[in-house]
Amino acid sequence: MSVLGQARQRQSEPVVARPPLFEATGLCKSYGRSVVLKDISFEVPPNKVVTFVGENGAGKSTLFNILSGLVKPDSGSMQLDGRSFAARSYGEAVTKGISRVFQEQSLVPNIPVYENLILGHEHRFTRAGQLIDKRAMIAAAERIVEEAGIDVDVRRRTGDYDFSKRQSIEIARACLATSHLAKVSTPFILLDEPTSALDRRDEEAFFRLVERVKQRGSLLFVSHRLTEVLEVSDIIYVLKDGELVARLDPDRASEKQLHALMVGRERAADYYHERRQRRVEDAAPVVRAEGLSAPGQFEDISLSVRAGEVVGIGGLLNSGKSAVGKAIAGVVPPQAGAVSLRGGRPVSPRISRFVHQGLAYVPAERLAEGMIASFSVAWNISLASGADHFSNRLGIWRRQKEVDVARRFAQELSIKSATPNLSSSRLSGGNQQKVVLARWLARKPDVLILDNPTRGVDAGAKEEIYRLIRDLTAEGVGILLITDELLELIGLSNRLLIMQRGRIVTEIDAPVEAKPSEREVVAWMLPQGAEKTEASTLQPNLEIVP
Repeated sequence: MSVLGQARQRQSEPVVARPPLFEATGLCKSYGRSVVLKDISFEVPPNKVVTFVGENGAGKSTLFNILSGLVKPDSGSMQLDGRSFAARSYGEAVTKGISRVFQEQSLVPNIPVYENLILGHEHRFTRAGQLIDKRAMIAAAERIVEEAGIDVDVRRRTGDYDFSKRQSIEIARACLATSHLAKVSTPFILLDEPTSALDRRDEEAFFRLVERVKQRGSLLFVSHRLTEVLEVSDIIYVLKDGELVARLDPDRASEKQLHALMVGRERAADYYHERRQRRVEDAAPVVRAEGLSAPGQFEDISLSVRAGEVVGIGGLLNSGKSAVGKAIAGVVPPQAGAVSLRGGRPVSPRISRFVHQGLAYVPAERLAEGMIASFSVAWNISLASGADHFSNRLGIWRRQKEVDVARRFAQELSIKSATPNLSSSRLSGGNQQKVVLARWLARKPDVLILDNPTRGVDAGAKEEIYRLIRDLTAEGVGILLITDELLELIGLSNRLLIMQRGRIVTEIDAPVEAKPSEREVVAWMLPQGAEKTEASTLQPNLEIVP
């Protein structure tokens, strides 16, 4: 049985009915004319995992914001552990036993791990009301990471750890800090896409932690991985357009059923639109990298992408694939090597130069690197083009063009609720990702570098992004796809480049009629001579199947 399956073992003995740990009745929320939640009622029994699924924009994040005290509902009521609940802030929600893992990481990267774990509870470690007991803080943090099962040094700077480990730290804080520090006996944990950035080892530790937390309290879980949802949940609720449309028993549900309820249609058989993959053997390269090196990250990277081609880069967490994408784009220039665009002269890559020459780059962490969420949709779309596309020769801003372009892409990419002046922070994660894509599509690039473009995106929105990728290749755009999703890597790519420890170790052709198997690709990701147990360092969905 998988780790996920083990996380939902059924008890054979009769269960005595107990009142819900949390109950919501008639929750409603609107922003102007936009109805986000409509008459939402549900309950979370004690010692259970309750999951919400739905498309991006279905209302899941707004619901979590209400439960965690960040947003006030227009109407409705809530009860926590039999008492009326209406937190006026996130801090108040935490003191009452509700804590949360946010969809985007909320750690402070330049402070030690222990300070992030204790954040908000510092007053519990003061002496004489003024002096901080650092040793006690470190000891408390060590107990938290030990119970969470994650291998980190709490004295080390948080930003020194990779994305997966930082996610594990945030999960540990949400799941255990209230119990260890605030002495909450029945915690209620909100988990918004907690596993989207975890490697396999950290994911396994997470699900073991879920089992431990269930012994004391309950968890409300949001995930776009429907297989994961079915295996870990005790109850599944489906949200669509702000309304609850179904309550399901996971033992009697299927991925196909969930997808149909979420998006109003069954998942397409040709999910990756493989039949639209172009034959590009005679096409000219639109980007070529030669001998790129950055000590400690990658060495001697040479590759090319032809017009209309998707070249996928895969590898384990420490392979260096994301760093290569940043280097080719010139976001973090390499220490050696050169890149040429459309047959031009090889130069040291610089993003400021390459943007005007037809290159676009979509980063993995959209809020940290891809957008300024507090700014409007229109502003974020025009962000890369202020010096040319949206201002005239005199430097006067072309506001009407900016608004028109934002409206056009909101319609073309189906960005829900995305009016030009709306703050991007009001959009769901998947719709924010579409705004980042729209920024670069507005420039009509020749080269598009995508780093995990569907991370934290629901199944329906993923399919839309896959269709968009095929539309772009049909127009001759060359795409370098860096992804942790194995099936996405295989399904979308013409060729696969597999990296190990900063080097490209093989190139695998992936024509429509002869796609490589998952086993073949994973075998190249593992170091030679590695045992099957080493597969635990793989990213999600990169499992070796016996």
